[in-house]
Amino acid sequence: MIDLRPPIAPPFNATRASHLVFTVADLARSKAFYTEVLGLVVSDEDESVLYLRGVEERCHHSLTLKRAEGRPGCERVGFRVYDEDDLDKAKRFFQDMGLPADWAETPYQGRTLHVRDRAGTPLEFCATMTTRERMHTKAHLHHGARAQRLDHYQVLVPDVYATARFYSSMGFRVSDYGRHVRTGKIAGIFMHRKDNPWDIVFMERPGPRFHHVGYIIESLNDVIHACDVAGNLGLADCVEHGPGRHGHMHSYFIYMRDPDGHRVELLLPAIQIIDIEDSPEEFAVGPGVNPNLWGFLPPPSWVNEASAFV
Repeated sequence: MIDLRPPIAPPFNATRASHLVFTVADLARSKAFYTEVLGLVVSDEDESVLYLRGVEERCHHSLTLKRAEGRPGCERVGFRVYDEDDLDKAKRFFQDMGLPADWAETPYQGRTLHVRDRAGTPLEFCATMTTRERMHTKAHLHHGARAQRLDHYQVLVPDVYATARFYSSMGFRVSDYGRHVRTGKIAGIFMHRKDNPWDIVFMERPGPRFHHVGYIIESLNDVIHACDVAGNLGLADCVEHGPGRHGHMHSYFIYMRDPDGHRVELLLPAIQIIDIEDSPEEFAVGPGVNPNLWGFLPPPSWVNEASAFV
């Protein structure tokens, strides 16, 4: 059993994975993918920035796309904290750890804290955000997969256990972890603050690099419709892995790549993990182990490729 128990009273109250920022080469092309294929809703836009949210999300954005020159990447991953006091507590926590923490002006967000974790992943925390109307009942306006809400991130890091220990000290709880069948080393850890298995996932590979963002959908029919739309828009090659079913995480999935190569997972709601006796579960990873209950393995691109952090 892995021993990464968070403190009963964490140093600050992070509540969930909330939002992230990608840089892209062609904003119009990216907009077509995220709105027509995935079904995200535009909250605001101009010639250089696009703010998107899921159909059931009320907060202004869960995904920001910025047009930029050079290689596209992931600028930041964001978390919400409960209130303004938690932002001040978070700033003290990171500074006490010897990690720079600075306030940033971010459109449509309240006070925003910019930091990097021990592995070098750029993070931001905010307590408030401008709101927009929920669109989940506006069925006549839905497109593609009708992505509901942002659920989690996966980040590739060189030392999974050390990174997870750092997040555990912030109050993140382990839901599941993978142990390599040959070496016995911990190769993957799934951590959460809300009541499902994921807010952030760490897998052991060179990094830090951003592997994927997961959005919740309502049904597998939404996946089929998204694939049909992608095919008709000339984006059929965006489908990378799936559909399938995660063996250890109890959810159907499909992974897609946007026009710049950023990876998005569409998944159905997973199990709930709430009670204290719901302890972390171990699963095997490595040669001969297939995490997909439907049998087919992920392609090499899924294993090796990821977005660089800006």
